[in-house]
Amino acid sequence: MMTPRHHTLLLVAACALGSSCAPQTEDRPNILLVTLDTTRPDRLGCYGWEGAVTPKIDALAARGVRFEMALSTAGITPMAHASILTGLNPYNHGLRVFHGEVGHTLRGEIATLPEALSAVGYETAGFVSAYPLSPYYGLDQGFETYRTGIEKTQDQLDLTQPVRSLRESVLLNEPSSRFQRRADSTTAQAIDWLKKRDGDSPWFAWVHFFDVHDLSLVPPPEWAERFGVSYDEVPHQRDLALKEAFYDMELAWMDHQLGLLFDHLEQSGALEDTVIVITADHGQGLSDGQRLHGWSRHRLIYQWSIQIPLLIAGPKIPSGEVVDALARATDIAPTLLELTDAPPLGPMDGASLMPLIAGEKVEQRIAYADALNLQDSHAPLSRLPEGCRDDLHAVFDGRYKLIHHRGSPEESELYDLESDPSEQHDLYQSEPEIAERLRAFLIEDQALSLRKVSPEAGGPDRDALDQLGYTGDDSKD
Repeated sequence: MMTPRHHTLLLVAACALGSSCAPQTEDRPNILLVTLDTTRPDRLGCYGWEGAVTPKIDALAARGVRFEMALSTAGITPMAHASILTGLNPYNHGLRVFHGEVGHTLRGEIATLPEALSAVGYETAGFVSAYPLSPYYGLDQGFETYRTGIEKTQDQLDLTQPVRSLRESVLLNEPSSRFQRRADSTTAQAIDWLKKRDGDSPWFAWVHFFDVHDLSLVPPPEWAERFGVSYDEVPHQRDLALKEAFYDMELAWMDHQLGLLFDHLEQSGALEDTVIVITADHGQGLSDGQRLHGWSRHRLIYQWSIQIPLLIAGPKIPSGEVVDALARATDIAPTLLELTDAPPLGPMDGASLMPLIAGEKVEQRIAYADALNLQDSHAPLSRLPEGCRDDLHAVFDGRYKLIHHRGSPEESELYDLESDPSEQHDLYQSEPEIAERLRAFLIEDQALSLRKVSPEAGGPDRDALDQLGYTGDDSKD
């Protein structure tokens, strides 16, 4: 059986031999994929947030298409981004956990979006802002240029030095640290790459910001004055008002940096020839997450964790439209492949969003998400919060959402998101037929059958992830 990667590599070879799929780069748009880590759609003005501080993002939504309901495949950064870059659900792309003998990296036979675009003449570059997107996870596959801001190798990292406190980071006004960097550092690197490009070939650039994920990535002090916060105050786990103020401040900072990137595209004459996608890997628990399971519980798959913004603007995209139909992170890659007339990656779980944008009636899409909490050696059971102590699998049909607890099926949950968007009223016991219908999708897609994932841990990645708050330790939130 031909794997997606073999399929793409054969297409690359065919193009090199001058076949009909040879690059016709003059007709292809540039692609800018922006992923805003840990960004909730309901904190953006274009999604109705009255206190929004995101004018650049909102302006892009006004000149493009906004998807009202878009879902990620995971509440954790590398797993979710792997789905964006491959069009595959986690059980197919293979990146399932932060660490283990298997399951911690993109499977080598899986083809990626940059590989397909390279096959038709694109220059490809990725500019990411945190360790969870480092080459350790295989997400650099297919990029000619890949910059993380952590230029040292794992073996070169000095893990004996303590991570600076929020106050120390602010006083030094440093745009980066050992495991993450601020949006201005990433933006500057992306703009520098765009300025130094040679030739007329189209380009694909992925730009990732991490700021709202971590309170230590605060913008320069004048931004604190604007938002009425003090960097002398380190938001406590239970200080929701202050945490939300920091969240909005860092979201505004990312929006500002996007504005600088968009300004460069406009000044260089590239903006009108560039398709721009803005999305997120996952959401964030603010007041809702606190009440249920704490401030930052990325190992859960409630809507506040997996609902994401999704905006597309550029050539062939209408202006000012809102699509109510369900969209998924896995739909992004097939959409960009269609817009660039690039070859498919092979079988994908996602499908192009262009029919939805055109207003066509299509078969109801099914969204999938998971969190393999028991398989991940970075999340020992004793450190996981209540509700996370199982492998969780979600399936959503546009109205009903099942959260299947693999180890304890009797604790599974069912919600009607039309009448209960905040998932407060569990229907699992009262609507067994609906629950069983949704569970059939899991069985059909083999989402519940896992390769063995070893609990053995080791290597510098453990320290990095612990410092970035992925371990489930309440003290890190």
